[in-house]
Amino acid sequence: MIPPFIKISLRIGLVTAALIVLYELTNLLLIYHYFKYEYYIAGAVIAALVTGVVLTNRYHQERAIESVDDNPLESLTAKELRVLELISKGKSNKEIASLNYTEISTVKTHINNIFFKLGVKNRKDAVKIYQKSTLSPPVQI
Repeated sequence: MIPPFIKISLRIGLVTAALIVLYELTNLLLIYHYFKYEYYIAGAVIAALVTGVVLTNRYHQERAIESVDDNPLESLTAKELRVLELISKGKSNKEIASLNYTEISTVKTHINNIFFKLGVKNRKDAVKIYQKSTLSPPVQI
């Protein structure tokens, strides 16, 4: 497998080569007489900037896909794991808040963070992921 940085370097090299070819074509067609030299440099800089942004975004997307964990619960904090454990036991937001000595709004924030990190939309799906997990429950806080 080719490392990502080599792929990126090759792509940047190909884009640079294409720009050089375009520049030489403009010389052959005598188009360069109509534009100042600074416009060509500005065009090359903008093209390189756009290429760098596009390739960087693709690289980070590939890294994100490669770094998907076997256990999605590893991305949760200890408090979020505790809240998820209490959700799996059938506790309401009010009960969870009283057990953790926090406000209901704080519990709701933890639940929204859990849903986002696990990629679910409701408690039922989050509990399914929790029950399938091999991660041990968090220590009582």
